[in-house]
Amino acid sequence: MTDFSTGAPTDRLPTLVRTRLGYRIHDPALINDTAYVIDDEGDLVYTRLPAGTMTASAVLGSAVVALVGGENSWAWSGTMFLVCLPVAFALAILVLALIHAATDPVRAYRARFGHSRYTFDVHDRDSPSWQLCVRAERLAASPSWQGGRIDPTRTLGGLLWTAVAGGEQWAADALQNLTEPATGPDLTAV
Repeated sequence: MTDFSTGAPTDRLPTLVRTRLGYRIHDPALINDTAYVIDDEGDLVYTRLPAGTMTASAVLGSAVVALVGGENSWAWSGTMFLVCLPVAFALAILVLALIHAATDPVRAYRARFGHSRYTFDVHDRDSPSWQLCVRAERLAASPSWQGGRIDPTRTLGGLLWTAVAGGEQWAADALQNLTEPATGPDLTAV
């Protein structure tokens, strides 16, 4: 029985994204201690106040204002709703823009690390970097990794970034050790 699945999605490893041309690796420091995640397209997404919540709040707020201020007239309520709706959307956009300006992880990353890269693309299927990405993807899709039996401190993303973007051999070796299935009677890597 193998604990690894092939062709598994990469959304289980938050800093590894599979693209049309290969893999995109993000520095884990980009999203550490933030309310952002990296989606399947490689975009940063704010998770504390989703845009859908803001849209629903704008529509609901406009409806409440229209009903309360409509003076028992459907025509006046409809007019107030149509006037309040763009104003509420503008306020929602302003709130989201202020939140993103204050919590932008790219700006915080630049403040800490200067203008160094926070993403790295791997396109060559024959390169060692590609093989490391495949191994990390497969490990992250395994039940053992998801359950915390392998890599309980969650160093996989950092090791992948250091090995591929930093070119550090020690990180590639450590990642290799993580992804190699255990052999022998003790099965220490499982």
